[in-house]
Amino acid sequence: MTEQVVDVTIIGAGPVGLAAAYYAGHRDASVRIVESLGQLGGQVAAVYPEKHVYDVAGHPKIQGQALVELCVDQGLQFGADVHLDEEVKDLQRVGMNGEEVLVLTTHSGKAFPTRALIVTAGHGAFEPRKLAIEGIDAWEGRGVHYFVKRKDHFRDKSCVIVGGGDSALDWTLGLQDTARLPVTLVHRRERFRALETSVKEARELEEAGKVRICVPAEIREIHGDGSLQAVTVENTSSGESFEVECDALITLLGFHSHLGSIADWGLELHGKRQIKVNPASMETSLPGVYGAGDVAGYEGKITLISIGFGEAAIAANQAIARIRGEKIQPKYSTD
Repeated sequence: MTEQVVDVTIIGAGPVGLAAAYYAGHRDASVRIVESLGQLGGQVAAVYPEKHVYDVAGHPKIQGQALVELCVDQGLQFGADVHLDEEVKDLQRVGMNGEEVLVLTTHSGKAFPTRALIVTAGHGAFEPRKLAIEGIDAWEGRGVHYFVKRKDHFRDKSCVIVGGGDSALDWTLGLQDTARLPVTLVHRRERFRALETSVKEARELEEAGKVRICVPAEIREIHGDGSLQAVTVENTSSGESFEVECDALITLLGFHSHLGSIADWGLELHGKRQIKVNPASMETSLPGVYGAGDVAGYEGKITLISIGFGEAAIAANQAIARIRGEKIQPKYSTD
């Protein structure tokens, strides 16, 4: 083994993984975190560090990176052993020094033995959904974007946002103090899937001339000489097409996600992209393996960060109870 046995190993260093590290560490358990990215914070830090998050208790709103920094401070305070740039590969159950442990191996060849495992891998590996326009890949880096990582990159640019979910509406609102106005929002349906208050605010900004909403509509062509200059938008109801000035085309259509090697461990799945867990214990079909956050699935599941935090607490306390043969009970964090 390349590493010592720990009580709890956590796959994923996003907010939920860091919460699990806190709860396990608070119970005096030894903790290891294995993360495929080169930084802490998971997809929040990698994809939308400047996006505001509204559903974390105690914060009316908080930027993604600020949330990550607080989660890191909380999650690592008990000395968790952190391994970045380590993509998980195999999981085996072996006997070691008179006890049965799980051994997690990575693509780099490292082996991490652990008494319990909590998977908080979010949506797993992911890649953005792309517009069905011939040659779209050639425009990446020349005006086509799949997420907003740094708002200042879009300062004084004419932005066209494509999508009808929360991310599309959030950035239509979030770029109001950065982009050249109006921001154009294109969605293929009349109705949006985003939070009602966000849609209402976007409609109010449309009345003020700060947002242009095109529905039902789709992007048909991209124009430019070396870099993006305009897009052709078609109203799919009337068939009318028109050109919109565009320096930045931001397509927020969601992601294709998959579990990667985790799907080959023999875990029972919930759909194609989630691990099935018992919501009362967050345990998977493999004893000693737990899930929390977006990767964990069960009937009635709501994929919110706030839900993931609660699941992390359940998983950590259940794992420790199993390891120690104790009754399941939390160690309260107040005096």
